[in-house]
Amino acid sequence: MEIEGVFLSMETHNDSLIYRRWGSLGSTEKLLLQESCSILLNPVEPVNMPKRLTHFLLVNFKKTLILEPGASKNVYITFPLEIGVFVSHGKEDFEIIDIFSFSRLKYTLYGAPSNGIICKYWESDVFLSPPDTDPWYTGYIELKIVNDTEHLVEVSKSLFNAYGMKIYYEEKKVVMKAVMKIPSRKLAETEFIHCPGKARFKKATELYVSSKLRVIGSRCIMEYGL
Repeated sequence: MEIEGVFLSMETHNDSLIYRRWGSLGSTEKLLLQESCSILLNPVEPVNMPKRLTHFLLVNFKKTLILEPGASKNVYITFPLEIGVFVSHGKEDFEIIDIFSFSRLKYTLYGAPSNGIICKYWESDVFLSPPDTDPWYTGYIELKIVNDTEHLVEVSKSLFNAYGMKIYYEEKKVVMKAVMKIPSRKLAETEFIHCPGKARFKKATELYVSSKLRVIGSRCIMEYGL
């Protein structure tokens, strides 16, 4: 198959399989020592490319948001997509064998150089309704921001933990849903939640679950500013 100038193939070789990817994003080839398998492509947590250096995603807003005391507002922000290629070695047991992305890849530091957090970096407009996105390049997060303080607060970014991401997709959209709670002017907590009512969407296979990586908490505390 071909996706945006990237070619994927799986062919038999004696009693094994050869997976190949080539094209505009470079090439890779892997030998699977099994006679058959099912193949699954779906979006995965966007923190793996070009290397798995972090499990945090920092989305910087192009517009600063100002929330009044006690306010709760829904906005929409975009996030970069990474596509995972999974193969099965059992009826429902899928394992990751390849990841690729068409989005521009950058890293940044959130916080002080001495004790900050390395993050995958993404810049996004802020929308008041679901934006149109290209399902091979970007998805969007429906973000509920809750100001639990007695003051006006300014929000210019949001930090997310990939361990808690719950990605849903269909032919033309990839979406997530999250909550950002603000207990003070300089502190916030983000957490992903399931998307109820998205009947036409499929839930993506969670990479950190399928890879059997140990998950230590899914919430994210923003303690170095909003």
